[in-house]
Amino acid sequence: MSTHTREGATAADAVPTVSGVAVPDASALFGAVVWTATVLAGRLGTVPRALALAPLVLVPLGVGMAAHRPFPGRAGQFLRAAVWLQPVGALGFTASLALDVQDITAAALAAPWLLVTGLLGLAAFVRILDRGGLALPETAIDTGLAYVSVGAVALLLYHLDITFYFGSTIILLTAVHFHYAGFVLPVVTGLTGRSGHLDSRLWRSLVGVILAGPAIIAVGISFSPLVEVVAVGGFTVAVALFGWYVLARIAPTRPRGQAILLGASAVALPVSMALALGYGVATFSGLDLGLDIATMVALHGSLNAFVFALGGLVGWRLDVPE
Repeated sequence: MSTHTREGATAADAVPTVSGVAVPDASALFGAVVWTATVLAGRLGTVPRALALAPLVLVPLGVGMAAHRPFPGRAGQFLRAAVWLQPVGALGFTASLALDVQDITAAALAAPWLLVTGLLGLAAFVRILDRGGLALPETAIDTGLAYVSVGAVALLLYHLDITFYFGSTIILLTAVHFHYAGFVLPVVTGLTGRSGHLDSRLWRSLVGVILAGPAIIAVGISFSPLVEVVAVGGFTVAVALFGWYVLARIAPTRPRGQAILLGASAVALPVSMALALGYGVATFSGLDLGLDIATMVALHGSLNAFVFALGGLVGWRLDVPE
């Protein structure tokens, strides 16, 4: 695995380490153990199982790789604070889901994760201001760091039973949406762009759709089935083309083990989004396509969590593009 510093970066800009091990990597390994133990103990249902994987494993992996290009100045200070607090926030997040209740205790356990994601959002905002221009891979990564706080807010609302005019399941799925489509996908997109093999108008357009898509889909789910169907349709096309880029242009340039993981991740993403599109069409048209919430959680959710997200992030971690 590659290191967390680059030539010209100062020690103060680097991700913190303990005994030579980067804290995000150590946290992701620890989180994997906690997640496995919690699942084996039967404390997490299907949706909470996928959701808990994000703060415990996926977010520290993504943040650690994002910081292979150091965050200088105030952005780095915010990022390092988030890195140190992340294990505490992830444990509280998971404990709140394991309680399987909607009350102030569960909300209090989930609250530290809002602080962690808020710090990540501040790091992204400051880095964008300091950069003063559009560097597409870095903008994608910063977008993921900003979006994840929306997922933290959604989980807090779920535990407080503040659902507005939605059901509590929709609020919980919103938390899932912004940890996966909101965080993992932009970060993976940014890492893909950092590999240096992509620079075309089509690629830049796809990245734009991928970055705007999660927010537009959320608006559609909230206010308009038609907007949801159109947004998911455009998003599905974009991620399908993104998957093709990874399979055709990126995977062949990477080591064999990494290529396999990135290829599997690239295939899983458009398949899971096609299921989401079918669900949106069924909701809008009233057709019975056999895609109810339970089916979507089992198929769409599992593909996103365990093949696309985990496979993609672990794949990139094997040889991080600088």
